[in-house]
Amino acid sequence: MRTYRRRVQKIGKNTFVITLPSSWAREIGLEGKNELLLEVLPDMSLRIYKAPSIISSRDLMAELRVDASYNEYDVAREIIAYYITGISIIKVVYEGVSRSLVDKGINIGRERLIGLEVIDEDTNSITLQIVVDPNLRDIESVVKRLKRIAISMHRDIIRYFLNEVDRSILDAVISRDNLADKLYLLALRQLSQILRDPYEMGKRGLNYIEAIHRAMFIKSLERVADHGVNMARIAKNIERIPDELIALYRDTIDVFDYMSDSLIEMDKRKAMELVRHIEKLRLLDEDIRRRIGSDKDFGYYLSRVLDIISRILARTIDTEEIIIDISALKSLSYYTSA
Repeated sequence: MRTYRRRVQKIGKNTFVITLPSSWAREIGLEGKNELLLEVLPDMSLRIYKAPSIISSRDLMAELRVDASYNEYDVAREIIAYYITGISIIKVVYEGVSRSLVDKGINIGRERLIGLEVIDEDTNSITLQIVVDPNLRDIESVVKRLKRIAISMHRDIIRYFLNEVDRSILDAVISRDNLADKLYLLALRQLSQILRDPYEMGKRGLNYIEAIHRAMFIKSLERVADHGVNMARIAKNIERIPDELIALYRDTIDVFDYMSDSLIEMDKRKAMELVRHIEKLRLLDEDIRRRIGSDKDFGYYLSRVLDIISRILARTIDTEEIIIDISALKSLSYYTSA
């Protein structure tokens, strides 16, 4: 990292001036009358950049070189990694490697990602471009959709437990997880794009520290969807489930739904009120374990149902803590984006 030393000059009563390094100005294409943005970071240092953006994801291309040590899953993993960084074009270059192996890796990536398309190819390279539907270009809309998918998976399982739908719904829930995974990776991609663009960060009022907490919440949504898959698989082995366990499961999903809305809306008061309800559910969970956990009819699979419920409750508590942490960050006097 390059550093420059400048002497501060005071002009007038409240104006402080420093000169900018000429080499830096040339590198970013700075010209007279261009606008610069100054961002106050948490350590009270300043970040200076050219408005509206120095770097655009549209200008970035990654080159993935595949050699004989790769298998199709290695190819897919690197494509997914570049996708998450927010890059728009990925050129896959291969020499001395089977074309079918590369195709398999690309197909695995296309199954897991939204908007990945082949736009060009020759004898030893394939160019991929990420083109996302305009309706999914906003991270807030993607996170809300991911939340709806995760919650709907569990609510459909509850309907099955209540005999409102037939067994086929369980397979539908399991297949729905593929969409949840795609939305999860898309949300991470969008977050990366925002963080690489200081102007966009400032416009959204987003800070690097807050972004860590936002990423944790996005991961929680993906994990709750995974719990839905596990619950659907367990449900296939259950002939009867106690009504009180269904009620606990339903209330747990409801409170996670409400807590997620609290984070999206940044409603700290609502989140703190929900915590009291979560504590009641945790006590009920423990009570059920004590009363029927030793019952032979309760069985292994119902115990696993309780384990999944406990994990979702833990994710709900994590979400409440994220809301408190972000609220604390926003209350700090130096938490500003301009």
